[in-house]
Amino acid sequence: MKFLIFSDESGRWNATEYYIRSWLKIAASQYNLVEKEVFYKKYKKNVKELKWDKFKTNYETFKSIFDLDFEVFVTISKLSHFQSRKYNIIEAIKTVEFPGIKKQRLVEKIRERVTYAVKQELFFNYFEKQHIENSVKALLPNEKPKDYDYFADNPQYRDWKDIAKECGINNVNIVEKSEECPGVELADVVCGCIYDITKGDKKAKTIYEECIKGKMVNMNSKDVPNPNLIFYNNFSDKEKMQLNIFR
Repeated sequence: MKFLIFSDESGRWNATEYYIRSWLKIAASQYNLVEKEVFYKKYKKNVKELKWDKFKTNYETFKSIFDLDFEVFVTISKLSHFQSRKYNIIEAIKTVEFPGIKKQRLVEKIRERVTYAVKQELFFNYFEKQHIENSVKALLPNEKPKDYDYFADNPQYRDWKDIAKECGINNVNIVEKSEECPGVELADVVCGCIYDITKGDKKAKTIYEECIKGKMVNMNSKDVPNPNLIFYNNFSDKEKMQLNIFR
């Protein structure tokens, strides 16, 4: 195994302005150093799990972790793009009748629940799939699937592993206890920082400039620029300018 890819998410597919994924590429030969540094720093500050809020609060202690050798790629979806699209199956659900159920309130409740489930499937099989595919294009363009392993923090979608395999990733691991996986912990730090920057957090911006920006790969790529806006053509010029804060 040549490379390990770790990923985490910020935002919820149906409840926030942005859905963000971070991807960390670490050489398998270097990962032991990352583990040692993260575990040592957590022990030093008596932190059980290194998440973005803990990193931000104890920045002076944890920032040296980013002196280690790894690369960062970020993918961003704007949820209003997903919600505003017209899906034939959603339109069909609005007209479905339920024989035997006379109360309109109950009919509407069933439609609402079915619509929610269908939208979730659509988002993760369409938008999330693009997040995953683009991470492979950016971080592993010339690598064979047998040469890398993906690790994702327990995701919002139960079939995430299957979607990743559809993207050509043979080795996929779902991490149930992120406090035991430093790569995923650092992925949480990155996507949490990026998410807070989109909300105008000045400290997050400083941390990004000092720790993360120098590790961002493909920033000038024409095919998969970093940060990567999922379905780029859906973004208006104004939206693109709003997200030009990472350059």
